[in-house]
Amino acid sequence: MTSIAFRPAKTRNELLLIFIFAAIAQFVFAQAPAPQPQNAQAPTFRYDAVTIKPDPDGHGFFKLSPDSFSMGGNPTWVLIRSAYGVLLEDQVAGLPGWAKSEPIAVQAKMDQETAAALAKLPPMERWKQMQLMLQAMLADGFGLKAHRESKDLPIYVLTVAKGGVKMKKTAPDGYGGNASYSSGKVTAHEISVDALAANLSFTVGREVVNKTGLDGGYDYTLDYAPDGADPSDTRPSIFTALEEQLGLKLEPARGPVDVIVVDHIERPSEN
Repeated sequence: MTSIAFRPAKTRNELLLIFIFAAIAQFVFAQAPAPQPQNAQAPTFRYDAVTIKPDPDGHGFFKLSPDSFSMGGNPTWVLIRSAYGVLLEDQVAGLPGWAKSEPIAVQAKMDQETAAALAKLPPMERWKQMQLMLQAMLADGFGLKAHRESKDLPIYVLTVAKGGVKMKKTAPDGYGGNASYSSGKVTAHEISVDALAANLSFTVGREVVNKTGLDGGYDYTLDYAPDGADPSDTRPSIFTALEEQLGLKLEPARGPVDVIVVDHIERPSEN
């Protein structure tokens, strides 16, 4: 298992897209079901040593490696989102202001026995266990108590457009793919449509539900004008680009969305 990380990015959307795509190959982030809050499933593994401190001047990054986890320049809600497997900021409710705005740095290290045991697990099970480790870290370091709710919210449904799929299927599954993102351009190799839907959620600001019925991994290039692009950018919107370039369509709808409701959280003391 190699390490993954995301580089500093110009916008929050770019930062999150980079993380999701980087994580697919090793941890299947976009497809792994999130463990339930409130100790519904006790973690098998824990980090051996954890340091948490303010990081107001740090550059945003998020890194998972075979024996450690680190994050810097991001507020606590980013850590909660990753630990509980929700995609958008508004899927974490009940947070105090500091947890949304004050950047922190986290360094967490496993012992050799834990790292070796995790390395033997299948990718999806490994990511589930690492999420439980992050949840335990939040409970220990922040006193976090939370529960999961389902709320009926605006969403987008991803379907196949009238002209048919324009992506090339290149793998029987989407667990080993990779992709790059730069200023509204995504180049993907062997990426699942589930992972594409997860990334689109960040771009359009709503949860995107995959109803295409497409399985496997696909190669594609998606090139569109991101929000805030220069007026001289002649590329199409994300909605038009999806249909013209990938043969997919986003349709507005309402549906159940997982929300993590924070019942209790404490600002951590520097350690």
